[in-house]
Amino acid sequence: MKKRLFSILLVLVLVVAAAVGCGKSASTETPNSNGSEQTQPEEQNKKFKVGITIQSLENSYWAGVFGEVEKLMKEKGWDYTILSCNDNSATQIQQIENFITNGVDLIMVHPSDPNAIEDYLKKAREAGIKVMCWDDKMTNTDVNWVLDNTELGYEIGKAAAEFINKYYTADNKAKVAVMDYPQTPILLERENGILKALKEIAGDKYEIVAQQPAIDAQTALGNMESILQAHPDVSVVCSIGAGGDIGANEALMTKYQGKIPENVGIFSADATQQQMESILKGEASRASIGFEGSNKKTAAACVALYEKLLNGEKFEEQNIYRPLLKIDKDNASEYLADFK
Repeated sequence: MKKRLFSILLVLVLVVAAAVGCGKSASTETPNSNGSEQTQPEEQNKKFKVGITIQSLENSYWAGVFGEVEKLMKEKGWDYTILSCNDNSATQIQQIENFITNGVDLIMVHPSDPNAIEDYLKKAREAGIKVMCWDDKMTNTDVNWVLDNTELGYEIGKAAAEFINKYYTADNKAKVAVMDYPQTPILLERENGILKALKEIAGDKYEIVAQQPAIDAQTALGNMESILQAHPDVSVVCSIGAGGDIGANEALMTKYQGKIPENVGIFSADATQQQMESILKGEASRASIGFEGSNKKTAAACVALYEKLLNGEKFEEQNIYRPLLKIDKDNASEYLADFK
């Protein structure tokens, strides 16, 4: 009996020892450099929820950039919603409130009216949501991704003024049309920059004969056709963005049956793929002030900011300024290649 009891106990001891040995070999703990053990954290893929509201997706610049932004967020496996408010602040407020209700991690706004949405962005931040603004220096945000719009306008006007100085004189003034959008504060700043550069650089070699609003290409086309009916000798167009450039280019291409005189030109902002192609084809578009260089690069820079915000990174300055880059026939091929 004693021998049998001893045998049973011996077997139990061996089983326990084996179990302890197996348990240690399966441990996630590994020795560190000084011989002690540390636990390796499991890799976690963070899935964020992003709400984006912008002025208009009819604008070719915004449509192009946010097509690329969507691709990047999809690759990361994030949930996202991209909405146009159609330049209506009441619509944009409703969109922001819906984002808050749906518990997004980040809201990015391209404001129709910055003052109208400040309090709603404050509510978002109070709810623990990160907030980024594109284009305006707002108060209730974590970061504003902005341009110096007066300087941007000045660069557009400078390119146009240098063109005017080349082909026109005080006795043979260039007739200039401005495609603007003064109801949006930053675009009014841009327009003022254009006017300042023309005055300082082209002096008495031009006269402005028309100023018409143009955000999207279709509106710009109709407005440019009306301008040409009233002022058929308009030869220089300055536009605050891609829409005005593309629409005016189409109108001028029709007027001149595809053969644009060398003293006719459009100068603008955004440098979209379509604008650069027009520049290289020798159409009316002559130069455009761009930013990061292409839709892909702009989208990558934008999403990188999203990621930093979502991961809790702090910024030294609330306002982050984007670069300005003149794109014309001399360098358009280089930047156009990045769209392919």
